[in-house]
Amino acid sequence: MNPFLKFYYLVLPKISKIAWKIFLGIFSLLVILSLFQIKDNTFTKNDFVNETQYLEWKISSAEYSNQTLVLPYTSKKSLNDFTITTTLPDLNSTSILILQCRYETVTVKIDGNYIYASDIATIAGIKTSIGKSQCFIPLGKEFSNKKIEISIQLQESKVSKSSLTEIILTSRNTYMIQYLRENILIFISAILLIVCSFGSFVFFLLSYFGNKQRFNALSRSLLYLAIVSILTSIWDLCDSHIISLFTDKVLLDGILSHASLLLLAVAFACYMNALYGENKIIRIITVISELNVVVQFAVFVLGIKDISELIVFTHLIYIFEIIYVVTVSIKNLYKYESSEKLFLNIGNILFATIIFVVIIMYNHNRDGDYFKFSIMAFIIYCIMQISVSIVRFVKMIKKQAALREAEKYAFTDQLTKMDNRRAYSVFKKHLGSTTLTEDFNVIYFDLNGLKTINDKLGHAAGDQYIIGVTDI
Repeated sequence: MNPFLKFYYLVLPKISKIAWKIFLGIFSLLVILSLFQIKDNTFTKNDFVNETQYLEWKISSAEYSNQTLVLPYTSKKSLNDFTITTTLPDLNSTSILILQCRYETVTVKIDGNYIYASDIATIAGIKTSIGKSQCFIPLGKEFSNKKIEISIQLQESKVSKSSLTEIILTSRNTYMIQYLRENILIFISAILLIVCSFGSFVFFLLSYFGNKQRFNALSRSLLYLAIVSILTSIWDLCDSHIISLFTDKVLLDGILSHASLLLLAVAFACYMNALYGENKIIRIITVISELNVVVQFAVFVLGIKDISELIVFTHLIYIFEIIYVVTVSIKNLYKYESSEKLFLNIGNILFATIIFVVIIMYNHNRDGDYFKFSIMAFIIYCIMQISVSIVRFVKMIKKQAALREAEKYAFTDQLTKMDNRRAYSVFKKHLGSTTLTEDFNVIYFDLNGLKTINDKLGHAAGDQYIIGVTDI
């Protein structure tokens, strides 16, 4: 065999599996340890104030000098640090200033005195900027009508430029209510995805325990569909920062969002494997998606790169998966076999197209509404896949019932409803492979005079004779 083919078919899959298992073990251990070492930016909970204020800010940066700030603001030069100033209005003890931006550091001075400095976010002692896209600065009555000066250093990213998109003066509870109202669709979509995941898992169990071939293509596709749904819901809630509204942990949002995105690529590759059957392309995508998780984890742990800087590789895997799904679906459109397959292929093409647009939107503007489109795509996809899976599951149940009925007829005598000669042959084979006890006996019965009854009284009478004896 060619050395390259030998490496591809034999060595690479083994390396991937070993690396994946080692990674899962190390990752699980470090997750448990790092939960006790997460240093996050937090803010205090305040009482409800039914007021949201938008202020006029002045900006001083590499491009501007004491000019009016226009949002969203993105530095066009290499320097990402700038300062914004304004005069605060009348405040109360529950006021809070919210900055929507992807930042490295934020410091705040009022009348020249420092009142706030953002923490350096770390995971198990490793510095990271993941999740740092919102900053909450608590204020009080003593700062009313005073000059505030905020120095911001935006994150430097090769994926896309970071921006300051919004500044709000409000209270935490006011902001929470407003944010949930504006993003109610995302919250509902996450609930729907969780329901989809639960439904897929239930049908997986029914398929697994209701089929002789336990882990078949249908049961595997249902299991991976459940995993895809739950990972998507986690990404949905964390990427939109709904979780941090209740937990105060923006860093935890970032960790869960990125982890779910990485694992989603692996789960989707496994789902394609179950759906379309394993082939060279799916095997390559699966191996690459698994190695992507391992490599990104190793790169972050070693301090080479931050997690957010490596997301482009995950996006490339999604693009490969999208291209494969679209190609297979278009081919299958020409092989019209059933209405559910037609429905499935059209849905696959629609889903893949929306996700491709989402990836472009994300890389163009990370602070845009890309996740709303992606959630819509995944809801369509999951509902569609579950619907088709239910149809397939019902067909499988009907087929198994028909096979059991056919088996019953094959081994049953139609006249007497007792086991027939075929069943007896199977029974004899079973006896031949079984150790019998000493008191085991086989008794044969023979009916006398059956031919005479058939000749004189007819075959109907002979049938009654046989049935009578078997009843006895």
